[in-house]
Amino acid sequence: MNILIITPRIPYPPFRGDKLKIYNLAKNLSENNSVTILTFLRSTNQLNDLANFDKFGIKVKTIKLSIFESIINTAIAIFSRLPFQAAWYKSAKMNRKVAELCSSGEFDVVYYHLIRSAQYFHKSMENGKPLNILDFTDAVSLYLKRFAEVQKNPLIKFLIKVEQKRVVNYEKIAEKFHALFICSEVDKKYLIDSGLNIDIRILNNGIDIDYFQPEKIKCQINRIIFTGNMPYFPNYDAAIYFAEVIFPKILREIPDAEFYIVGQKPPLKIRNLASKNIFVTGFVPDIKLEYLKSAVNVAPMRFGAGTLNKVIESIALGVPVVGTPFAVNGLPKELYKFISVADDEDSFAGQVVTILKNPKIREELLEEGKKVIRNILSWKNVVSGFESYLAQEILKVSGKGKLS
Repeated sequence: MNILIITPRIPYPPFRGDKLKIYNLAKNLSENNSVTILTFLRSTNQLNDLANFDKFGIKVKTIKLSIFESIINTAIAIFSRLPFQAAWYKSAKMNRKVAELCSSGEFDVVYYHLIRSAQYFHKSMENGKPLNILDFTDAVSLYLKRFAEVQKNPLIKFLIKVEQKRVVNYEKIAEKFHALFICSEVDKKYLIDSGLNIDIRILNNGIDIDYFQPEKIKCQINRIIFTGNMPYFPNYDAAIYFAEVIFPKILREIPDAEFYIVGQKPPLKIRNLASKNIFVTGFVPDIKLEYLKSAVNVAPMRFGAGTLNKVIESIALGVPVVGTPFAVNGLPKELYKFISVADDEDSFAGQVVTILKNPKIREELLEEGKKVIRNILSWKNVVSGFESYLAQEILKVSGKGKLS
């Protein structure tokens, strides 16, 4: 198959959720298919990143979009119904380029990544192709709904609700596509219940099992870790919530407990949490090592949508996880029994203390979990299923028995 991936950001370096997904999706699809990525270029400094796709035979085409242009587009969107996050990536040049590529007859599949790319939908079904696939990954309106519920600042709450209303209406754009993919059953149900009339399917977030191989590294017995991209507000909120509300309860039971906040670009309020027992590392080159050194991984999320890579990665390495229902609900059900779930701060603190005081839990509880992760969430298996679906749908639409 010839596959075109349209994504708003260059998927490199693969350190954050959306970049990590597209990098691994493209890499694995390229083993049996021709893959082209079309994305935005913010600055010439990013050109060096493009060379990282050459070794996989992946072609990358870019459209220049400056931050200034995005600001202007967002300001103009005040007077429209377009979600601001879509306006941020609005580009006439991108629209023309997508139309050119889709009309060329070269591609069998056009995969539009995230709701921000849906605006570039182009239907050119000559000879039954291309097949237009949209991947929301998360139900954005659900994320915004939950965000508004925990936000206390009246102005920010109002702005979130404005964007949520726009996104709810805009999500109907999915009905133009052949199919919509989402990363969790919870998000899928929410979109179905909202009345979205489209074939909605699951495309799980996967894991690089070659990298996340367990190693026999002795963990620090009272080390607690929280990981994530810190400017992302659910992570920012969760780190502060744990440090200020939950961690003091743990310290009363285990005075020498240590809390490590690990992730790139921590905002000032996160950096100011640093103390005798709290450590803010910023970006680390080897996140695997940070997990393995820790006795427990915490995911005290109070809102969000989709699935959390931090939970999947931790289970794959055999590191116990304590999370809120928001951290767990989007995961495959096969993983639920490997996670300690707590829905209030006292229960959360208590479960962390139990794990810290009983190191054998690490060995006894999670050996099976590591195997389950490898069986259902390796990128190779995830992409293999997705690839098979695409091939079958192309044959259905074209009515032919052979793919180009």
